Amino acid sequence: MTLAETFALVSFSLFSFADLRYRLVPGIEVFLLGAILLTLPITPLQTGFILLACGWSIFRNLSGWYMLPLLFYPPVWPVLLTGYGYRKGILGRADLFAISGLACLFPLPAVLLSLFGLELWRRFWVRRQTGSIPALPGLLIGLIAYLLLRLFLSTS
Repeated sequence: MTLAETFALVSFSLFSFADLRYRLVPGIEVFLLGAILLTLPITPLQTGFILLACGWSIFRNLSGWYMLPLLFYPPVWPVLLTGYGYRKGILGRADLFAISGLACLFPLPAVLLSLFGLELWRRFWVRRQTGSIPALPGLLIGLIAYLLLRLFLSTS
């Protein structure tokens, strides 16, 4: 397991517990900063595009035309989708930062599997609980699924 994978797995484990227990995720900004620092020397272009998409999501006064060129770069799509949800008030800032950090650290299939894990978690949560859905445990489920699939498919 690489340093980026270990960093993401440990961080998401702690953040998932905090999200379930307190509905507040302290330190998610530190996770995003750590993901940026880990990936900036290796893939500066991808990290820069993800930061642009994350910045567009946070600063609501920026036009949608600002993001049009990023639509041609597929690893940014999950961040743009989450950013749109943040702009509309559907998702929280911690969810946006978590997906942005994952998009920095992992390839597109890992981020998409994390979003699929979030959907599975949402379906489980709606049947058992009421109220807002903590997103980070679902992202952790998808991340674990990606790491296990990669482990089993690479050794076979």
